[in-house]
Amino acid sequence: MKKIVPHIKDRMTPKERMAAMNTGKDYDRVPCIPLLGEPSTRLIGATISEYWHSPQLMVEAEITAFQRFGHDSLGLGPDAYGIAEAMGANVVFPKDNIPYIRDPFITDYSMLSSLEPLNPYKDGRIPLFIQACEILQETASDVVGVGCNVAGPFTIAAYLRGIKNILKDVYKNPEQVHQLLQLVTESCKNCIDALSVYGIGISMADPLASGTVIGPKVFSEFVSPYFRQIIKKAIEKTSKKPSLHLCGNTYKAWQEIASFDISSFSLDNVVDIGLAKEEIGHKVCLMGNVDPSQVIMLGSKGDIFKAVTECINKAGDNPKGFILSSGCQIPIKTPMENIDYFMDAARVLGKKQ
Repeated sequence: MKKIVPHIKDRMTPKERMAAMNTGKDYDRVPCIPLLGEPSTRLIGATISEYWHSPQLMVEAEITAFQRFGHDSLGLGPDAYGIAEAMGANVVFPKDNIPYIRDPFITDYSMLSSLEPLNPYKDGRIPLFIQACEILQETASDVVGVGCNVAGPFTIAAYLRGIKNILKDVYKNPEQVHQLLQLVTESCKNCIDALSVYGIGISMADPLASGTVIGPKVFSEFVSPYFRQIIKKAIEKTSKKPSLHLCGNTYKAWQEIASFDISSFSLDNVVDIGLAKEEIGHKVCLMGNVDPSQVIMLGSKGDIFKAVTECINKAGDNPKGFILSSGCQIPIKTPMENIDYFMDAARVLGKKQ
């Protein structure tokens, strides 16, 4: 595949820009990473189901999106659905919508005695992501960083056990939940082992670890220890700190999150990123958090520029760095022009030199 080139409107490559921010040097504009994924399939005329089952389409979608938008990071799965599926979850792939879980796979915790951590070279679609990672890294790594999302153990465990079930189990069957979470964590580590060969970065996203779903005590007991294991593994294998995205209101867990050895913390748009700067900005790079639905998908160019202005004003001077982003994944039906506007706003409003 042909090598990619930086966006025509930028004076630095994403790799140069991120390196400058991380070392306290001057850079041209605020780094910007809209959380894309499935919407990129529309740029290559593929269905979402086709995309999730083809390394070539995954790479084509990422490259095509980058050549249009010039954002500051490329990313692949396997995500929570990919890892859960490889461990036995019943994942359904609609033709042109996001995957979902049909019904719980682990109906009884006695099943755990016969389960082993996934083998990334043969289980589920993990080999497809490894292949896509190799191609994308070879194609893009001179210009822009490439990352893979190994999701988060709590969400993966919930996909295997059932969301309602695991939320009850943390109180009624805590030992079994810990056993399941450790199994999931070992599977995530195995994915890191396989993916790290290609020099990529690791990201994590754990939607159900949100403060909107669980309380701080559950987070400390059932989420934090497993995050720390994965973070340690990622650093050991890649020599890079992983990034973390959590959905919903995470305020009560901020201090604990800030203690993680991560490269950045991506915040949902439901929280005040200005408050995050005050509370933990001296400890961690913040990423976020423009509303992906009401602003980026449904808003006008003016709405997008206004929201970006507010976000930069609140957190653009964060002591540990700031990356402009959407507060969560951008919806599938978002007009591509609106993502153009989002990147334009970063270039116009986020100038550093």
